Amino acid sequence: MKDSAAHSSQDITGLLKVEVATKADFLKALLLFSAVAVLILLLLSLVVGWFVAGQMLAPLKKITATTRGIADSTLHERIALAGPQDEIRELADTLDSMLHRLERAFQAQRRFAANASHELRTPLASMRTILQVALASPDPDDLRTAGSQLLILNQRSTETTEALLVLARADHGALTQEPVDLGALAHELCVQVQPQARAAGVILTWPTKPAWVWGDQVLLRQLVGNLVDNALRHNRHGGTAMVAVGRREDGRVFLTVRNSGSRLDQETVERAFEPFHRLDARTEGSATGRPAGHGLGLAIVQSIVRAHDGTLRAAPLSPDGLEVSVELPPGLPQSEAGA
Repeated sequence: MKDSAAHSSQDITGLLKVEVATKADFLKALLLFSAVAVLILLLLSLVVGWFVAGQMLAPLKKITATTRGIADSTLHERIALAGPQDEIRELADTLDSMLHRLERAFQAQRRFAANASHELRTPLASMRTILQVALASPDPDDLRTAGSQLLILNQRSTETTEALLVLARADHGALTQEPVDLGALAHELCVQVQPQARAAGVILTWPTKPAWVWGDQVLLRQLVGNLVDNALRHNRHGGTAMVAVGRREDGRVFLTVRNSGSRLDQETVERAFEPFHRLDARTEGSATGRPAGHGLGLAIVQSIVRAHDGTLRAAPLSPDGLEVSVELPPGLPQSEAGA
């Protein structure tokens, strides 16, 4: 047994032992050792590479699994990737931000559908009730009264439907491009509503200058009209409203509408641009004595500004009131606009 073990040890030693007698033997030995070293390093690199790649791709697997599992009903889920602030972490944070925006968009769409159905269903139900009561009454005066009530409800339903059509048109970008003088448009609309402002006890001013933009004249008229109407509707007796149009140094055209009124915070102002959200939910509110509106005015403004590649900012004023500022790309060079 001892002889056999000693013989095996000599065999192994013989495998590792290389006799170098000449230069050729040295080169052969060097080649052999180099080949063995390269093979060992290759195997080590494969193992280390497989381990490192697995560690690096683990976050990507988590991102892929999370995004695959997210659907309309699970938009609240987030990747929430932990670890160093590298490119993969930045990708995960970007996807989380996109999911947050998608969740808000889906929620707004659901609220819009629910509110739209409510706004259109309520007048129809009221019309049906009025007709049933009028037809059941033998008094002809009840029919005349029902007629006037139906006319009011029909007018409100028509206004809501037209506002929804304008909103859909602005969202889909079906615009007629033509040069429009926004300053002249604002001046014309302010002159038209001046009697309403005086009747409501609101001081309306409109320092406007020629300011040309490329866009849809019908939608831009709706944009200015909604902002002016909002400034008068949500105001108080003895309050002020100001509409200013001009051109900034960089050539962009601005429209600013500022009014006094209720005390607001930034969250309320941001929600005011959601469809069917009213700044004043009262049926008869504000200084004008008109209905509070269908809650689509500022949402239409936002869609029209977006369709014209403009920017929209709204902020509460101190101590009360609201300022809405719109910037649009210029439509004509300054020289042509002046001419």
